[in-house]
Amino acid sequence: MRSIKWKLIVMYLGLVLIVMIVSGTYILLSLRNIEIDKSRQQLETYAEKINEQVIEGGDPNEFQVKLLRTVSNAVGIQGNILDADGETLASTTVTEAPYPVYTDQSIIAAMNGMTSFSTQKKSTDSFGLLREWMSYAAPVKAGTGEGEATYIIYTRLDASDMQTSLNETTNTIVAAVAIALFLAAVMGYVFAQTLTGPILALTKGAKNMAEGNMNQSLKVRSSDEIGQLTSSFNYMASELAKNMTEISREKNRLEILLHNMSDGVISFSKDGELMLANAAAAVMLGVEKMEMNFTEFIRAYDISSSVYLDMGNEPSKKVIFPVGKQFINANFSPYYDKDGEVEGLVVVLQDITEQKKLDDMRKEFVANVSHELRTPLTTVKSYTETLIEGAIDDKEIAMDFLGIIDSEADRMAFLVRDLLQLTRFDNKQVRLDITEIEMNDFLNMTVRQNKIHAEAKGQQLSFEPYEHMVVVHGDRDRVGQVVNNIVTNAIKYSLEQATIRIYITEDEQYYKIHVKDTGMGISREDLPRIFERFYRVDKARSRAMGGTGLGLAIAKEIMESHGGRLTAESEYGKGTTMTMWFPKERPILDYEREESST
Repeated sequence: MRSIKWKLIVMYLGLVLIVMIVSGTYILLSLRNIEIDKSRQQLETYAEKINEQVIEGGDPNEFQVKLLRTVSNAVGIQGNILDADGETLASTTVTEAPYPVYTDQSIIAAMNGMTSFSTQKKSTDSFGLLREWMSYAAPVKAGTGEGEATYIIYTRLDASDMQTSLNETTNTIVAAVAIALFLAAVMGYVFAQTLTGPILALTKGAKNMAEGNMNQSLKVRSSDEIGQLTSSFNYMASELAKNMTEISREKNRLEILLHNMSDGVISFSKDGELMLANAAAAVMLGVEKMEMNFTEFIRAYDISSSVYLDMGNEPSKKVIFPVGKQFINANFSPYYDKDGEVEGLVVVLQDITEQKKLDDMRKEFVANVSHELRTPLTTVKSYTETLIEGAIDDKEIAMDFLGIIDSEADRMAFLVRDLLQLTRFDNKQVRLDITEIEMNDFLNMTVRQNKIHAEAKGQQLSFEPYEHMVVVHGDRDRVGQVVNNIVTNAIKYSLEQATIRIYITEDEQYYKIHVKDTGMGISREDLPRIFERFYRVDKARSRAMGGTGLGLAIAKEIMESHGGRLTAESEYGKGTTMTMWFPKERPILDYEREESST
């Protein structure tokens, strides 16, 4: 019996049945007691009448005649007069002797001088039928003196009628109980349905809510406690729907934020199982999808064994490990539950490849500057000490040494000048004098200026004028510095009899000036780095020719400050093509944009 409805019905029926049984029993017992008291009163009254009308002043031989004349108030009462020994002297059950013999307990009590009344005594009547009797016996003393009883008045009443009446009453009560139980069952069912109907609706609503359907609104059918409970459920459902919507919105926001982060995020449970990983983490780790647990993760990337799930009170631990050509910085941080126990581990991944490259470039830059300055300083120091020690007295040697010192000083001056130029570009301190430059004339002049150097090496330097005027917007001196640097590099690093060709092309946005040589070219490994500061493809040859390794870096900065760019294409052993990209429209310079915004 799992339904509360049937439990309520059974309890209701049980309560009604108990009440009916108790009340019916009480009624039956009360009726029986009333009937018995009534019968006793009748028997006592009849006994007194026999005493007054028959025994007092009467002759025992006349007891039978007088007794038959004595009339009782009730039907079915029998009267008898017995002597002190219990022998019947007169009886209403017969008209003459022999008289019936009685052995009732009440007679024995009367023989002992006590009035007695007894019920449910079964014996036969004058017709030999077995009946249930209520009997009354009282001792009577002859005369006025005290002493033992002389006679015993014994009356009895047939209790069959009373028992029949009680049986009929019992049947009526049983029928009433049956009707009451039926009505109670009907009313109990209606009551239970009224009570359990809203509860079943609440249960169904709660199940639907547990399955994710938060849009629950139950009908309030009453204003009692069940109705208040239904109203509270509806309020709870609406609040839960709002909270779940807000949680879902926040979850989606966090997921979008997590999956669009540039940093990789991985979360492991305290058992090492993977909880989540965003797309950036998979990209950084070089996998299509992150599916490794914690142990597989640290083994796959050879991470230090000092990293473990249960880090205790240690706030975080950083580890740098390589993935292919990338360097990843992993920050391991535990997170805790409300009891302060470690619940899992969060790993934040950062791609520090560019940062590491910048650090390496900075270190290399410092080393290159130190090296570039140390060599001329060492030369100046050596020749100066030689002059001090006496070589200055030999004019020819002294002039030779001073010429070398002057050359090394110029070399250091050029290096410092180039470094200062790069610093000014880095700090946005360069101001350009933008004018219109017709590039056909400009490049013709550049070729004439450098032709003597090319011819000295047997090289052929030529410019092919464009089919129409090419006007670019730029600082003439800076543009000349870029073009001269590229042309002189082509002359310097090309072999004798090489061909150096300058020509112009265009597209929708740019004029492109190409300087193409047939020199030795640049290897594929070196080509991406030729614009780095102090980088030289052939270091010994560059220093011998007086290069600082900063020319192309400065040229690239100048082109970018004009809104253009400088690119290189080369094939080792066949030659190199340097291309200068000039925008056709006048560029808005960075400092002009900042000044206009303020």
